Amino acid sequence: MGAKRRRSWKVLIIPDDESGVRQYRLTQIGLTALIGIAALLVLYAAAETILFWVVAKRAAEVEPLRQRVSELESSGDKAAQLGVQLAELRSLEQQIRRMMAGGRTDLSESVPWDRTGQATGQSSMESYPRTPDSRVSVNPVADARGVGKASFTAMDVPTLPPVRGYVTRRFTVADSDNPLAHYGLDIAAAEGTPVRAAADGLVVFADWTYRYGNLAVIQHRSDFVSFYGHNQVLLVQPGERVRQGEPIALVGNSGLSTAPHLHFELWHGGSPVDPTSLLARLP
Repeated sequence: MGAKRRRSWKVLIIPDDESGVRQYRLTQIGLTALIGIAALLVLYAAAETILFWVVAKRAAEVEPLRQRVSELESSGDKAAQLGVQLAELRSLEQQIRRMMAGGRTDLSESVPWDRTGQATGQSSMESYPRTPDSRVSVNPVADARGVGKASFTAMDVPTLPPVRGYVTRRFTVADSDNPLAHYGLDIAAAEGTPVRAAADGLVVFADWTYRYGNLAVIQHRSDFVSFYGHNQVLLVQPGERVRQGEPIALVGNSGLSTAPHLHFELWHGGSPVDPTSLLARLP
């Protein structure tokens, strides 16, 4: 018997005008190879398409991650700044507690006072002359409204009475006739009456103390420090900036107190100042 004839295929290419007809013969092996090459091309195209979408998806995820990294870096910088400010406030709080215990200290620490957070430098209040009983002997409001020299404004000077009521005890210094000093004003008022900040400033202490109960302390850019004691409740927290006239507490009877009233003190350069020398008008 003769050898078995291998199977083959013809491929005809016929132009529209039926001229120049071309024909190609494909064997079984050739057809298989052609189909294999076509399959590989299809697989390659599919792989390229899948890879494109994977890369596009990854690229879309990169930008949010980059923004998140930037936010975390910014948060880290802010946390570092808050840590520095917290250390300053803790140091200042210790000084205030020592002052409340009867010690004398200077509260004019390096605290950023201007609205941009930059240190304002030395205040012109340091040049104010003082009388023997530590009362300010000039008008700080007039100086604050001056041009060019003052590093603070009238809103930074504690001239606003913190509460309306009756002055039951005034500022006194210790001497041979009166061994017990009272570095402030006691202003009787109804319990729950709003206590207002005497000037713009930064709350450096807001907590309970044995003697003054719920006590708030504000440092002002004019280098004054104001104390508000015996409050029923405090409306501010340490590190909070307040405006002159803004409510910071409610009148109460906390601490060593016999009736609802506000104990109000002013200090400057570590020395007590008679509030009546600064308040625009008595309560």
